[in-house]
Amino acid sequence: MWLIGGAAALAVAVVVGVVIATSGGDDDKGGTAAKKPGAVTEPKGPEAPPKGKAFTKVPKGCELIKPSTIEKIAPGAKCTPGLMDDKDLASMITRMPRWEHPGYGGDFQSLNVSLLVSPTAKSKYDMDKRVTMKDMGPTHEVTDSRPVKGIGEEAFVVHAVDDSLTWVTVLVREGNASVRAGFVYSKDSSDRTPKQTEDDAVTAARDVLASLS
Repeated sequence: MWLIGGAAALAVAVVVGVVIATSGGDDDKGGTAAKKPGAVTEPKGPEAPPKGKAFTKVPKGCELIKPSTIEKIAPGAKCTPGLMDDKDLASMITRMPRWEHPGYGGDFQSLNVSLLVSPTAKSKYDMDKRVTMKDMGPTHEVTDSRPVKGIGEEAFVVHAVDDSLTWVTVLVREGNASVRAGFVYSKDSSDRTPKQTEDDAVTAARDVLASLS
């Protein structure tokens, strides 16, 4: 069974990540204080567009993954679109849908997807990679992290556990698109395995990329 839980916090974290990535992070932190009087500072230009594909058309969030794929990797799950799914901007397109089973009870499982199509996709991918590889609390431990071959221009997977949950997150970048596909499930009551879940997350990310044009 799929339960609603933790998705709201994850959505907030993703939104914050998008804002940080598109604003250039904190590279200029402390820079003003270090400048000498009279020094000439050249203005920072916009981030160079990523090499590779330049996507411009993105379907609605709940259409990023094919229904047949959802029935295979998350049977019975229903999609909830993200808060930004209908607010496309000229500088970026974001989608943050999640798939969960309606109702409560059973093991806790959810599939969360975050997509950013923007010239800042490379920065978003790198930031997601750094954040996902960090232990998020005293009981949260990263157990495996490594590159993934055969999808996108660059891809990475991170496995983590805490007291009761297992997290498997796949990050992929293709041109100006950055994709994050993550499963959360109960390590005590779910019959899922880390390998199966990683494969399912890769399948979800592959569907997302295939939906772009």
